[in-house]
Parts: sequence; C-alpha cells; structure tokens
Amino acid sequence: MTTRQLVGFDGLQHARPTTGSGMYALHLWQQLQQRASEGIAFALLRPNNLSGATSNVAKVRWEQAGLPWAARRVGASMVHVPYFSAPLFPLRPVVVTIHDVIPLAIPAYARTRQMRAYLQLVSRSVRRARRIITDSRSSQQDISRLLGVPGDRLRVIPLGVTPEYRPANTLEEDLAIDQTLERLQIRRPYVLNVGGFDVRKRLDLLVRGFAQAIADVETPLDLVIVGSPHSGNEQLYPSLDPLIRALGLTERVRLPGFVSEDDKRNLYRAAEVFVFTSEYEGFGLDPLEALACGAPVVCTNRTSLPEVVGDAAILVEPDAAAVGAALKDVVSNPDLRADLTLRGIARARSFTWERTAEQTLAVYRELLAVETAR
Repeated sequence: MTTRQLVGFDGLQHARPTTGSGMYALHLWQQLQQRASEGIAFALLRPNNLSGATSNVAKVRWEQAGLPWAARRVGASMVHVPYFSAPLFPLRPVVVTIHDVIPLAIPAYARTRQMRAYLQLVSRSVRRARRIITDSRSSQQDISRLLGVPGDRLRVIPLGVTPEYRPANTLEEDLAIDQTLERLQIRRPYVLNVGGFDVRKRLDLLVRGFAQAIADVETPLDLVIVGSPHSGNEQLYPSLDPLIRALGLTERVRLPGFVSEDDKRNLYRAAEVFVFTSEYEGFGLDPLEALACGAPVVCTNRTSLPEVVGDAAILVEPDAAAVGAALKDVVSNPDLRADLTLRGIARARSFTWERTAEQTLAVYRELLAVETAR
C-alpha cells in the first residue's frame, strides 16, 4: 500500500490576494487541491489571525516559528513557501518560490535598515531550501548570481492566466466594456499601462514616448495608467505630475487609480495598445494578461519580458524614442495591430495555472522521492 505524503502549503499570502504573490499562492493552491491523490495530499498552513499576520513582526514570527511547528503538528513531509522567505530552522524539507530578487538587484528597494536586516535573514533561509522555484530563466540566473544557489536546486515554472482573461466575444461583454469606460471616464482610443508606479517601471519613458507618438499621428489618443501612485518616497515612487504638466499632457493622461479585476480585463480588451516600459521584472504578468485579452503589446526587452511575450509583442529598448516609434507604428497600422492580437492570444494560451500546478507537483514528487530514499 502506498504511503500518502502530506505537503504543507504556507497560506500567509492568502491575506494579500490582490498582490502578485497573493494571486500566485491563491491560484496555485486552488489547482493543487484538485490534484490530491492516493500518494499525496495538501494542508494549508496559516496563522489563526491571518489578517494580523502581515505586520512585519507577526510575519517574521510566523515564518520563523509558527510555520515550522504548524508543519510538524500536521505531520507534513515537506513545506512549500510560495514567496521570498523561509524558516531558518525549518524542521521539514522546504520548497520556496522566489518570483524575483528585486530588493537585491536594485538597492533602492532595500531602503530601510529593517528591510535590509530582513533580506539578510531570508537570504540565509532560502539558501537552505531543498528546491527553489522561480518564474523565469532571467530570475533563475539572478537568484543563482545574487544568492549563490546551485543550479541543480533551481526550477523554472512560469505563471499562468485564468480563463477569464480573453477577448470579449459577446454583446454582454461589449456592454460591460462600455460601462467600465464610462464609469472610469476613459475615452477611446487609448494607450494602456498596468503594473505599478515604482521607479523600475520607467513610466517617465512611457509618458515621453506617448508625447512623441501623438505628435506624429492623427488619432486623438489618451494614455491610461492604472494603479495607485504611492507617496512619501520620491526616490522609489517618483511623481509623474510634473512631467505630465511639462509636456502639456494634463488633458490626455488618465489616472483612474486601483481598479477591480473585471474593470482591468475590460481595459485590456478595449485598449488600442498596451505598453509596458519596465526595466526589471521577475516574470511580467501584466503583459501576459494583455496578450490574453487581445491587446497589441509593446514592451521593453529587459530581464524576463522577452521570455513571456516571445514574438507576440514588439520589443523595444528602454528609451523614450523607441517607445514612441513603436507606439506610432502600432496605432497607425491596423494590419499590425490585428497580427499582434492574433499572435498574443495564441501565445497566452500556453500559460495556464493548470500547467503551473502540474510542474510544481512534479517538484514536490521529486523532492519527496529524494527524502524518502535518504
């Protein structure tokens, strides 16, 4: 009779479902539950007070003490921590998912003494993980370089998009798009950006490139930048307002703030083009979502982005002139837009959460087999 082995899954990120790590943990957990078998089962491990566990002190207490003991209490054979952290003394073999190493690669992101101390702790911890999963070959290389993790412990497993991210194909969905645009006071046609306001996103390049493009095209374009601008740290979250005013774009740039998943899908679906000017991404889920919804995509050719979009997007240098030229080409050429749309939809089909879960489960089985043979 086959012994059923239990995988403990750290559920701390379930308290943050709107973040990238939270969405990954939630989608992966949902898919893993459907794959329990006679040989393997799953247990969600999380603090009793989940909402209060995201404070800095409580988070570290859970990661370093609560999680190892929770895994031991339920009899887990191994533990998966689906974000950049791990217990220093795990009690059970650990798999860690590291989406990116941005705070290590870009020092501005490790801006406080407390954050630097935490990074030192988790860097030591993850080096003890038996396997490390990451989203892209680009991140794999950075993890190996910055954390000194041997390549034989690293596994690349891309993220997925849910089936809801697809082009509109019913009258009801077309009406929902119109309602979203009316409620958010967004005019067509528009250039769309989703993904955050922090400095690595290089929204200054987007705004400058947009200004250059609209000077050369007859189409009366607007620029829509989705997300909530942070304040209080101009170095990490530089304000776009002075640049927008200086370029005379006050009436052409729309900042709707945070939007729901439904509204975000509708914005992707109706966009003339989606532009992503980031200089560093562990994966690049926003361009992938845009591809899945049928938006033509222009993005920078840095880090993981070429891996994600393949030949389904226009790749450019992180330069305002290059961004502007690509924008002009896409907006001015209906045939190019149609071609990018078809290629994007086809490309996005290969990125599913089902595939992510299957490949993750293979890592679990690999590690459990090694541990059983010890």
